[in-house]
Amino acid sequence: MKDYNELKNDLKFIDTIVGYMLPESNLTLYLAGGSACILAGYLDRATKDFDIIDTGYTSTVGKILNYLQPYDLLDLSHAEIPVHFMERATKLEGFNYISVFVLSREDIIASKIGRYSEKDKSDIEILMKDADVTQLCDSIKDTIAGIINIKRKQRYLKHLNEFCSRYNLFNLSLEVDFDV
Repeated sequence: MKDYNELKNDLKFIDTIVGYMLPESNLTLYLAGGSACILAGYLDRATKDFDIIDTGYTSTVGKILNYLQPYDLLDLSHAEIPVHFMERATKLEGFNYISVFVLSREDIIASKIGRYSEKDKSDIEILMKDADVTQLCDSIKDTIAGIINIKRKQRYLKHLNEFCSRYNLFNLSLEVDFDV
């Protein structure tokens, strides 16, 4: 399990490697999940891996990312990630050769509804304390819009129904058909 300092040190190591191997490149990483929550200061816990959104990395970058093991490369066509996550992501400072962004609190909540495991529910409980509910609605709609697979969408909507019930959010203008 990696805490804030270990995650940050791993990213600094990648920054150094990119500085040696690809100093003219513009490597940008978008982090989701627990690693994003920890690095952004949303949660104070440890995580086992980095959740990196695949924005079309080259094979060379893939080799560099292997230094972050373990990591999950999240395919946008298979992960419940809001379509416009880049617009709301926050840049982390302290890197010279890479740009590291973390998803907004609301985008992370929206993405965690997809799996909705006990750990996700626990994280969401903490994240909801400072969440902007209007932005969260937009993030949820944005997430649903990006889910292509009908089974995944059905699962997401089932979890969303449970989520809305838990947080009494049915009065929001989600305009979602839960019977897809």
